[in-house]
Amino acid sequence: MSESIHNPTFPEDRRGGGRGRGMALDSTKQARHRHDQDVFHRLLALHADIRRELHLTDSGIRSLTTSENPEVVSLLHDHVPSMHQRLQENFGLRFWDPAFAELFAQHDKVQMEVTLLPNGVLVEERSDDPNVARLIQGHGQIVSLFSARGFAQAQEASPLPEGYRPVLV
Repeated sequence: MSESIHNPTFPEDRRGGGRGRGMALDSTKQARHRHDQDVFHRLLALHADIRRELHLTDSGIRSLTTSENPEVVSLLHDHVPSMHQRLQENFGLRFWDPAFAELFAQHDKVQMEVTLLPNGVLVEERSDDPNVARLIQGHGQIVSLFSARGFAQAQEASPLPEGYRPVLV
């Protein structure tokens, strides 16, 4: 398995999170990032074993991601809470990807609830800001594409949703 999906030099490892881009990560964050990346890559490799239901709501999304494969369930139980924590901390990733860069730029306007289930995860993600709700919906659709297409999708930049007003210049 390749070490990086988009850029083998891992620009994320040198940038830190969100507005702290350009700052080197300490060894703990580097290890955490590497672990998160390894889990994500394994999920991409096993994408055919993932079932994902996405429901758009007025303020965001509700998604149910499940699998009959115990390895995938374990990976989901690791990955989803970790991504929630990264969002809360503004510990960004995929800086080259417009939708992910915007999501981290708007992290303080996102509320997320993660429920671990015996066969996967239930996520409710929302915002009181209609612009950010649109971004959350776009991100949910991108995650569904990761589940459907695996590495093929992860190598592509994720467009901003139609009608979303970017905050990054």
